[in-house]
Amino acid sequence: MDKRKIVKIVAKKNGMSQKDVTMVFDEIFNTMLEGLKEEGHVGLAGFGSFNVKKCAVRHRYVLSTQKVVLYPETQKVIFRVAKQFKFKGDGVVGEE
Repeated sequence: MDKRKIVKIVAKKNGMSQKDVTMVFDEIFNTMLEGLKEEGHVGLAGFGSFNVKKCAVRHRYVLSTQKVVLYPETQKVIFRVAKQFKFKGDGVVGEE
């Protein structure tokens, strides 16, 4: 399912225009990105949490140049899913 389909379903269920739902959808994610930049954490109860993780400086050997290249420290976003969204092996959603 993609954003367009989600917007269409939400608009139909709530009697709103797709344009309004898209605006709200975009604003929610922009606000989440701002929260990640400022605080490094965004938690959505019942859905999961997003955290910023720092990745250390890395050294890589490049075969073509036969030199060691230094990659700088980076940051990436990690998502941890809430318990009710975890799937068991048989495909049935279950709480542990």
